[in-house]
Amino acid sequence: MPDAVTVRQMQPEDVERLVEIAIAAWEPIFLGFREQMGDELFLVMHPDWRADKECQIRGACTDPERVLVADLEGIVAGFVTFDCVKPSVGALSNNAVHPDYQGRGIAGRLYEAAFEYMRQAGIRYVRVDTGADPAHAPARRAYEKAGFTIAVPTVTYYRRL
Repeated sequence: MPDAVTVRQMQPEDVERLVEIAIAAWEPIFLGFREQMGDELFLVMHPDWRADKECQIRGACTDPERVLVADLEGIVAGFVTFDCVKPSVGALSNNAVHPDYQGRGIAGRLYEAAFEYMRQAGIRYVRVDTGADPAHAPARRAYEKAGFTIAVPTVTYYRRL
């Protein structure tokens, strides 16, 4: 885990970089979705996933108190968004480390900082949703490494009409 990583609240000047990180990090996930769904269903469900992801990130950034960034010697390498969803329950939402900086313990540092913020707010449990598909395997490993142990599996089915 690099000591040079500082976790801090996002600043307005970070937004463009967070969008860039999100697009780069989710690219393999959406490629996996396309392989699993086939072109037709994928394009129905995700006609412009990049614009959708950008909108999600920009929306989260309207509340900078709920967005933390990992600053690696002046370079924003990753981010985590989080919120309180119920009394005593928080949630990690969009979070990613740029592919160039993955595997360095940055995600864990971001999660721990978000957990501490939530603890201070009286949160007792935190949840995160992720996919069971192969493209989400790195995310699942990161969450398990961060201590997530209770899983409630779900399945999404599609049927052509």
